[in-house]
Amino acid sequence: MAKKAPVVIEVLNKVTAVSVEKHTGKNWDQWIKILNDQGAKNLSHKEIVALLGKKAFKMKEWWRQIVTSGYEVHIGRRQEGRNQKGELSATVTRTFYISAEKLWKLLESAEGQAAWLKPLSRFKFKPKNVFETEDGFFGEIRTMREGERLRMSWQDPEWHKPTIVQIYVMGRDENKSMLAFMHDGIKDTRSKAAIRDRWNEAVEALSAMTPTAPVRRKKS
Repeated sequence: MAKKAPVVIEVLNKVTAVSVEKHTGKNWDQWIKILNDQGAKNLSHKEIVALLGKKAFKMKEWWRQIVTSGYEVHIGRRQEGRNQKGELSATVTRTFYISAEKLWKLLESAEGQAAWLKPLSRFKFKPKNVFETEDGFFGEIRTMREGERLRMSWQDPEWHKPTIVQIYVMGRDENKSMLAFMHDGIKDTRSKAAIRDRWNEAVEALSAMTPTAPVRRKKS
């Protein structure tokens, strides 16, 4: 049996090779080679994400974004933790012990929205629907994929342009899923810290409304 090649690239964009391989079936070294062979250096971010969406790769959308961003860091197109424009990004993830379907329904419910977004009034997840939060932020749903992804603008009244929030819901098994907030276009580190705190509080509030991790009993 041939020995497994040693991993050269351990981490890209703060994501380990172990984590990438666990969720996509390939480590960073393998993805870098695949994307180079596919001519990804000459493709835009959006085109690389679309490439990874082909049936040959069978990759969920969240991990397509992760692999694409890691590749762009590797080839020097972007800096770690920033987008291609040099703006900062913040990501918060959390595992939930309910199905992806139930998690999506919770996000859209009146109780769920009051926990993670705190809008002045409940709104339906639908493109072009707008919202305003209790603390003065406002935005609009740009695009969505029912049960999987929500992309919306996020405007601070003190900022000259909106930022973008993408929310991903990913199923892991019948009673386990993952929620991710990816906030892009942040202007400075102080704003990034405040935004990260906000989404951490959001996932904490949602987590308090759902079952905790099952206790694993030790074998006697």
